[in-house]
Amino acid sequence: MIHPDPYIKLVTELGDMRQVLALQDIQSDRGITLVKRGEAVDSSKYDRLASHKLRRPLDYSLAVEERVTAERLMLDGKGLLKDEPELREAIDKRFIQRDLLTPLGTVPLEPQMAFRLTVCRERCVERYHHMMRVALIALYVASRLRWQADDRQELATAALFLDLGEMHLEPTIYASRQPLSMAQHRQIYSHPEIAYRFLKMFPSYHPRISKVVYQHHERLDGSGYPRGLSGDEVIPAARVLGAAELLTAIRLERKSSNISLFSTAEVLKFNSERFGRDIMVPLIEAAQRVDEAKDRSSTTASVNKTILQARMKLLNDILQGADAIDVTGNDEMAMFIVEQLKRLTGMAKRCGFDLRAPVKLINIIGDEERALSELDALVREMIYLVQSTAREALRRWVNDGVPEQEQQPLTKWLRHTDLALHSAGFLSH
Repeated sequence: MIHPDPYIKLVTELGDMRQVLALQDIQSDRGITLVKRGEAVDSSKYDRLASHKLRRPLDYSLAVEERVTAERLMLDGKGLLKDEPELREAIDKRFIQRDLLTPLGTVPLEPQMAFRLTVCRERCVERYHHMMRVALIALYVASRLRWQADDRQELATAALFLDLGEMHLEPTIYASRQPLSMAQHRQIYSHPEIAYRFLKMFPSYHPRISKVVYQHHERLDGSGYPRGLSGDEVIPAARVLGAAELLTAIRLERKSSNISLFSTAEVLKFNSERFGRDIMVPLIEAAQRVDEAKDRSSTTASVNKTILQARMKLLNDILQGADAIDVTGNDEMAMFIVEQLKRLTGMAKRCGFDLRAPVKLINIIGDEERALSELDALVREMIYLVQSTAREALRRWVNDGVPEQEQQPLTKWLRHTDLALHSAGFLSH
């Protein structure tokens, strides 16, 4: 049974908006001609294309009018900076033209990648803007770190290809408000590998750019995916993109008006050990500029202490439950969970918060709004990271096909933790 690639739908829908032509016959893996050379490709061709496994990726066989160029990328970056005050505020104005926009204008675009970016720009606007924001923030960090021009160009290229693999995933996954199954999480975790497999076909992108895209969800502490790399195994450019994506997600793309004023910088400080302090310093400064500008222009909603206390109690219960995990049997999954949770609680303590003593901590803070706001941000981030730890353990070591009654107690605890933390809500990114 053929499972249609969602990317085919995006491509055929693009053909409804502007002319998309077949440069050569598009054939199935069995040699059946599905679209002849010179034919237009639009939604009328979807069923025919989606019901067969294709011999070659569509990008090799199609051309589109007004496809994305490097000049278009530079203009889009400039337009985004103009339209989004917080993005503009995050970046020191001295760096914008030379260090941010100029590298975008030199991104090397193979025809197939230009086509793919055009599909993204026209049919997945939010994803395209997300990658552009990440590119601009990452280039700002690279400039602050005094990276060479060639390295900045490669960073910009990787940033703009960052999430193109997501176009092959079911869009309903990202729109769902319900807890996702592990099978759905595995789909999400696969997007760096999808992009990597495509990029490695091009000598101009492989291995330097393809490896950065592949690793952009890896973390220094080994908690990331797809391979759980750690330390020096994680390429610096991948760390920069991951950190830039964090700032983009927790501040620049938040739609809620209830953002804690002091949350952004605190969350970035908390994550310094996962990305590297050298990378986080310019990002923390960027976050502080954004927060200060927000302070000048609006008021911030107060923290709900009752909800905060409930979340802290839930975290404390989970941490206490983790204390009972047996690591004497050299179980890799158990050791991973215990090590990651120990690292997270240590990170919180170094930020001045002991999450194992929630009542005492709340009493010490009292009604001091700034401290409550910082604690609220930290607790939200801990919820996200503890849940990510549970999901990563399930992804690495648990077979989805094992019936619930046959699952290990640790597996059941992980699934319960994942569901409980999802119910706690408001995951930050």
